[in-house]
Amino acid sequence: MSQLILNAIGDIDENVALVTDPDLTVGADQVLVRIEAAAINPVDFMLASGTYGYQAQVPFALGSEGVGRVVETGASVDRSLVGRRVLIVPNYEQGTWADEVVMSVRNVLVIPDDGDPAQLAMVGINPLTAHLALTDYVSLQPGDWVGQNMGNSGVGVNVIGLAKHLGLKTLSVVRRPEVAARLRAAGADLVIVDGNDLADRIQEALGENKLRLVLDGTGDATAGALAQAAEYGGTLVSYSSQTRQTPAVGLFDYIYRQLSLRGLWMVNWLQNTPREEVERTYSELARLVAKGVLSTEVEATYPLAEFREALDHARQQGRSGKVLFRP
Repeated sequence: MSQLILNAIGDIDENVALVTDPDLTVGADQVLVRIEAAAINPVDFMLASGTYGYQAQVPFALGSEGVGRVVETGASVDRSLVGRRVLIVPNYEQGTWADEVVMSVRNVLVIPDDGDPAQLAMVGINPLTAHLALTDYVSLQPGDWVGQNMGNSGVGVNVIGLAKHLGLKTLSVVRRPEVAARLRAAGADLVIVDGNDLADRIQEALGENKLRLVLDGTGDATAGALAQAAEYGGTLVSYSSQTRQTPAVGLFDYIYRQLSLRGLWMVNWLQNTPREEVERTYSELARLVAKGVLSTEVEATYPLAEFREALDHARQQGRSGKVLFRP
């Protein structure tokens, strides 16, 4: 087995190493999974630097999500799992940047055999976050409007795909003009480039419509601009913050227009949701990915041996898609 291990919290480039362990022992309630694909996510860099809500204990196996096939089961595990494709639950109890991983059987979920492994490898975090944002806070109906910043992010693209599937309308704010055409082609109803008079341009584009739900991943002024177009008593859900600040929403919107601010961290959902619901939710998301309803652009894939090049690529600004390991 080869696996990327973090040996200290701090600079990932200084503290990550590719470790080989030829002796794999599969415990009674464990499975051995051969990794097909594993995504590189911003959260992986945050875990390495110690700036995430989950504090990694070193040595720490890196890689938050991925898919693979079960090649061996422990004595207490159903042998029918052997050969099945499984999604690895992104609860940080095991790393996916590896060619093979031993893990608890409770941390794998059987998913469809059809579908692109690279796409299925990205089901764990972004599609789940998009799903929870659209379903857990506001009872949305077909035709309702959802506004978001970070429209071209992994979460943003999945929000657009899921919203289209559910009959919802989306307004997405992006930072670069060249991104807008890609999002429209992906099904976005309105795409607006950040800049001067953003709040006015959002409201002009919406016309008489109001946003029932606002999704924020930046914590900057774009959240406040979107909030101004929210309906009375509307809801803003914050799922990340690039600025590490609370969403910059005006006091007027909180007090006089009764805007609600909610937080979303999928780890809380994984820890507090019954197993049956977790399985059902991931199964449906994997089905939508396999059918092409949800899709995330992949810019490049790398073998584990080229992990430094892969990490550098994943941190490049202006990428058009995700970077994955394909062991």
